[in-house]
Amino acid sequence: MPTTPTPTLVLDFDGTLCLGDDPIHLFADELSALVEDTEVSAQIRRRLEAFLAGDERVEDAEDGYHALFYLGAPLALPREQVAAAYQRSRERMEAGEGTVYAPEGIVDLLDDVRAAGARVVLVTNAPAVGATSWLESVGVAARLDAVIPDAGKPQLMSDHLSGLLAEAGASEAPQYLASVGDVWANDVEPAIRLDAQGFHIDRYGSGRTPTTASAPTIEELYPLIRAWAQDPTGAVRPQP
Repeated sequence: MPTTPTPTLVLDFDGTLCLGDDPIHLFADELSALVEDTEVSAQIRRRLEAFLAGDERVEDAEDGYHALFYLGAPLALPREQVAAAYQRSRERMEAGEGTVYAPEGIVDLLDDVRAAGARVVLVTNAPAVGATSWLESVGVAARLDAVIPDAGKPQLMSDHLSGLLAEAGASEAPQYLASVGDVWANDVEPAIRLDAQGFHIDRYGSGRTPTTASAPTIEELYPLIRAWAQDPTGAVRPQP
């Protein structure tokens, strides 16, 4: 007798479960320390702040990390130095610097999703350091069935999602997986490409498609996520 697939909700971390721009500010601090030209560094910071405030677009960036990537690209900083700067910024978060917060109602959402029979998986490019203890402090860690840090999105996201579908017995029923995140290329496009569901937190109004649904905040997507968890085969299909 066929086994019903297990619905799997995949969540991003920064900009999805963990809100607030301080992690980006800390990363910018660490990068600034690598730049000898203080005027150039200050200009990058000014443009970053304008982007985060929604006053200026930076290429096709969808979050502060992407904006920093574009703004800092002309500096040609060695990749290993940038990676080390990012790690230091996460360690500072782990040590208590910066303020971040969880979306209002996220614990209730995850309880409802799990009560409907779905599992919840965190897939993030962030390292475990700076994330694990915070997730515990806001009550989210206990509601995660698995965590995949250092995920290498977007390059490896399709592999992660395919693996999760296989684990859930849903390789032939990809609609049983829904991926939620604030970077379309990282979190939504790989899911849509697999014929799974992709919910886009479109903070800056990029309007990228296709998606199953998009909204400026994750809270506005809660009703659709709940509906998907209750009936994955009846959820709204991705829109072109």
